[in-house]
Order: sequence, then C-alpha cells, then structure tokens
Amino acid sequence: MKQQNIRHLVSVPTDRVAQRIAVVGAGVAGLSCARELLLRGHEPVVFEASDRVGGRCSSRSTPVGRFDDAAQVVSGATRLASYAVQRPGELAAIHPWTVPATPAEDEPKGRDRDVDQDESDVTRTLKLMGAVGVPSMRALAEAVARPLDVRLDTPIRHAQRSGAGWLLHGAAGTIDEEFQALVLALPAPLALPLARESAGVAAALRAVRYRSRWVLLLGTDRAVGLPGYREFQGSPIERVAAMHSKPGRPNGTSQRWFIEADEKWSLQHEDDDAEGVADLLLDNFRAHARRSVNPNFLCAHQWRHAFVETTAPLSGYSNCLWDPAARLGVCGDSVVASQVDRVHRSGVALAAWMAEGLASGRQRNAVHQAGRAARSSFEAQAAYG
Repeated sequence: MKQQNIRHLVSVPTDRVAQRIAVVGAGVAGLSCARELLLRGHEPVVFEASDRVGGRCSSRSTPVGRFDDAAQVVSGATRLASYAVQRPGELAAIHPWTVPATPAEDEPKGRDRDVDQDESDVTRTLKLMGAVGVPSMRALAEAVARPLDVRLDTPIRHAQRSGAGWLLHGAAGTIDEEFQALVLALPAPLALPLARESAGVAAALRAVRYRSRWVLLLGTDRAVGLPGYREFQGSPIERVAAMHSKPGRPNGTSQRWFIEADEKWSLQHEDDDAEGVADLLLDNFRAHARRSVNPNFLCAHQWRHAFVETTAPLSGYSNCLWDPAARLGVCGDSVVASQVDRVHRSGVALAAWMAEGLASGRQRNAVHQAGRAARSSFEAQAAYG
C-alpha cells in the first residue's frame, strides 16, 4: 500500500491556540482522528472503557497462541503505517499478508488430501490479501496510540455542554477537565447517550442498525488443508483465516483458525449458548476441510456490532458527522462500512473538518485550504488503492 507524507498533506498554521478535544473510543477511527488532530497542533485525549485499545483491531492470547478475533486484514489506502513509527530493533507494526491459493488450484492431481505431505514439493501461487498488524492486529493499534494521551478503563457515562466546551462524567464522577470539542468514535448505540446535546447528531445515530456474528477460534495440532484465507457462500461459515499464515506470528505447534459464521446463520443462532455454537461450527469446518479436525482449543464468542447494516445519514460532511455549533463529531462505523480502512478514513475526515471548524479568521482560510487538499489527496489515494 502506498503511503504519503502526512505532515505535507495536513500542513496548517502553527500560531493558533491548541484546542483540547475529548475522543471517546480507542478503536481505529478514534485513534486515527486523534492522531490527525495531534498533527494539526491540537491536544486530543482518548477515553476507552476497556483495558486495551484497538476496537475491531482486536487480538487475544490463548494457551495455543494468539488470535486476531475480529478484523483480519487491512484493505485499501490508509495512513496507519505512517502513524505506527517503527522503533529501533522492532518489527514494522504493519506488513503485507500473502497466502497460497487454494489447494485445489495448486496441489498435484490425485494427491490424497487426507495424507499430510511435504509442502516443499508443491508450487504455490501467492495472493495478496492486504496488510496485517505485527505481531497482532492489536499491536498495530497500540503502535498508533503511542504518542497519544489514552485513558484506559475510563468509560464515559454522560457528556454535557459547558459554555463553549464539554464536561464529561465517568464511572467515578465528573472528570475535572474541560474540552473544547467532543468526538464519539463508538458504535451508535453507545454513542447515542452521549450525543443528546445535538438533536441532529442524535437523530442520525438512531437510524443506525448493526448485525452481530458468531466467531469460532480453533486450535489444532494437525494441518487442516485449507488456504490461509478463504470465503464461502451458501454455508454457515462465511470466511476462515489462518493465524499461523500471517507475517510476524511466532511459530507454534498448533494451527490457529479464525472461523466466522455468516449473517443469516448467526441470526438464527443468536440466542444459542457458546458451547453449542462451537460444536456446530466445528462440524461445518470439518466438512469444508474434508478431513477430521481434532481441536486442542475451541472457543466461540458472539461479536456484537460486528457490521453496520444501515449507517447514519450524512449531511454535508464526507465520511463523518460534525455539528459545528455543538462542537460534536462522530466517526467510525456509525457512518461508514465496518472495515478497518473505512473507519480509519472516517477518523481522518472528521479531524480535517474539526480543524477547519475550530479555527477562526485567517487561520480558518489556511486550514480550509490544507484540509481540502488533504481530503482530496486521500480520497484519490483510496480510490486508487
């Protein structure tokens, strides 16, 4: 993926007064918005209810190794590699991911697929899937968050206007800081209670609808015989991804598979228990692999707000919501498709609109020109990528 010089794209006046901006939500959209605001000379503070950053760039450790348990790959144009500056002696935080084509395309005819074989005698055609975080998707988010003031384990329960700014209330009471603007980078149901001060933003958020998914994490000691990434149609399983095929992952004795159920099946089994869902998805995975699969690790979980079905209606602002009178903005998959590159660009777009809206006089004209150039360049890059 081609990267551009961010500082050149967003060059803005340096004589303006920095604005303190609260960003609620430390997923990719919130972190991207905060990084862009920081580059423009503002002081973003990111509040995250959980004990980790990342949102859909989520990973978890298990006895058989680490799984990326939400987004599997970054597709399309992003600036994430530019944000995630590599430290000396450290692997780059984002790396291209290629996988072999399906075994049916590459394996010699007549080979017994139920017999493990020496992979060295098979010619592989590689397919570029996109890019992944190294050594995990969450590690990418952590690298993006490094220069930011991020407050973990800090859920925001209430937000209210105070003069020209905002006051926030957390689980322990009022946060004794005032912010000149507020960004909501949360799923719409979580953002709505914080957006009551803007009738327009609140109405837009009420229109958002999400789809949930069941996900199975599976470890096995024996090779499965599926490509590192594959999508299915007409099956309870929509896609599978092999953690052990991703770059920068430590080698282990177990293969690790991410298995995502499709929308219809997930809805039909919405109220089922995780153990029963795990058994059903395992049976279906075995059918696709066409061999026995004996797991040494099996865990199903329901991914709430997995994909947005109906996004918020936009009014005058590309890829985000922004109420300049209330100084309230929304970015992420409340307003765009639930993909890492899309929510990233949503955060970038909101930061550009905010930088223009928070400036004044001759500063606003300069910021407007810089922001318009940045948006146009990035949108062209995204269309190309």
